[in-house]
Amino acid sequence: MGVPENEGKVTGILLLSITISCVGNSFLYGYQIGVVNQPAVLIQDFYNKTYYERRGGSWENMERYNRYLHDNITDQQAIIEYTLNASAAESGKPFDVNTTETKRIDPKEFGADKSLLLEPWEIQFLWSTTVAAFVLFGMIGAFTSAKVADFFGRKRGMIVITFLMFIAAILGGITLKVMSPECLILSRMVVGLHSGLNITLCPLYLAEISPKKIRGAVGTCHQLAITIGILVSQILGLKELLGTETLWPYLFAFNAAPSIICLLLLPLCPESPRFLLIKKGEEEEAKKALIKFRGTDSVSDEVEEMRLEASKSVGVKNYTIKELLTTPELRMPVWIACILQISQQWSGINAVMSYSTILFGQVNIDHNTIPYIVVATGVINVVCTIVAVPLMEKAGRRPLLLYPMIGMLVSFIVMMILLNLQKNPDLSDHHVSFAIVCIIAMHTYIIGFALGLGPIPFIVVGEIFRQEPRAAAMSLSLAFNWVCNFILMLTFPFLKEGLEEFVYIIFCIVLGLAIAFIFFFVPETKNKTFDEVANSISLGGRAKGTGKAYGINSEENEPMSTSKV
Repeated sequence: MGVPENEGKVTGILLLSITISCVGNSFLYGYQIGVVNQPAVLIQDFYNKTYYERRGGSWENMERYNRYLHDNITDQQAIIEYTLNASAAESGKPFDVNTTETKRIDPKEFGADKSLLLEPWEIQFLWSTTVAAFVLFGMIGAFTSAKVADFFGRKRGMIVITFLMFIAAILGGITLKVMSPECLILSRMVVGLHSGLNITLCPLYLAEISPKKIRGAVGTCHQLAITIGILVSQILGLKELLGTETLWPYLFAFNAAPSIICLLLLPLCPESPRFLLIKKGEEEEAKKALIKFRGTDSVSDEVEEMRLEASKSVGVKNYTIKELLTTPELRMPVWIACILQISQQWSGINAVMSYSTILFGQVNIDHNTIPYIVVATGVINVVCTIVAVPLMEKAGRRPLLLYPMIGMLVSFIVMMILLNLQKNPDLSDHHVSFAIVCIIAMHTYIIGFALGLGPIPFIVVGEIFRQEPRAAAMSLSLAFNWVCNFILMLTFPFLKEGLEEFVYIIFCIVLGLAIAFIFFFVPETKNKTFDEVANSISLGGRAKGTGKAYGINSEENEPMSTSKV
């Protein structure tokens, strides 16, 4: 039997399924990561205003007082312009209208009461709650995603959870109208739950519907959609668009748009054939779905490969997290899955993206320019992820993990050195040059992440397990991803304050250890069936070991020929 014509072929229904599943899930996950960054100051001002008025104050009067503080006028002119009583001056000195006096009119003369304002720690607490709610409920979603994936199925699960986004869009959209910070926090909780679920369901679906020869490229579409989501949130958050005092709630209402697309079009896409055959035992339905995906009736080889995998799982129920952790032959795959996800988060990417404004300010970039540089960073992230799509099948997973990670490590070392040199007054003539090189190093780090550590962990986790434990393994590894994200977001501001520029040492250590682990233990999965990959590492061993090192014969460790059954 020759090589099937459909092997590696991208059909219309396959392209539609990839696109819609990514738009309704991966894109939305990326959008949630970036949406709170641009309007952060506006949202914190809204919190202050809301609680000020809840305590009985008039925000309009507080704004009048703030305008007075920023006006370049004398106190005497302020009394006239703002129709205040002359007794407003705390000093008994006569006013000189020809000079600018120190601002000293009591805010009470404006009807403002500073005691009603939130304390800085209160604003920080509310803001941290808003940010942390997304990650916390993302962890909950990740832990429950395996049950959703196996109960509803991959496609149907994505459809069911889409309704969460409509709730989130409504809550976020009405926040300003009803003057309720609680609505925004609830919205972030709901999108966190959705993201925790979709980040498992979507990669599972993509891994199970894609032809073996382009499985890596299809899997990279998940990360590509995430980067596009981040970029769109950054663009919409600009002050020229929705990043204004009155329009920022629409940033959160926008969640409904991709959700509607997903809800209307995803039902037109077939369910995962592997789920139908191996999990549900519905071989005829699986064959019909596979024929739609491949655009040909010649799918007997793939059906037979799934049938063989299904025969090995007869009598095996869905794995629980406990069973996943206590099954000896799954020990090494679980280690690989979890360590790759931990490395992805603790390599520092979310710290770089979430605190990019602070980092650019740290190298003395003009404040008004920073939002546009952040958008440019997002564009670079997207472009490099697009480049990673064809590279995934040409270069393989291991090289795209190892070499870009080495570049990321070097970039952080350069940034750490230059940020410290920025503080040296004797080198003030070179500070601009240091800033430019530092920004270049930050972007080379982002390029490295986009090529390797960004997309590949999601792909590899879907490839190194057989069908039965795959959903539970994806759920567990992504729970680690969310927990590490939560810890990093919670601690990075304090680590940065304590370690200052040396905070990048932590990320350098993580990257160094991850590179060593990947070199020795993570196998190449390109162009191998799920069963072949699972066989090659189920008993542990070196990444480049032979069949004997894994306790299996060499024939099993070779990629399956299309002539074999």
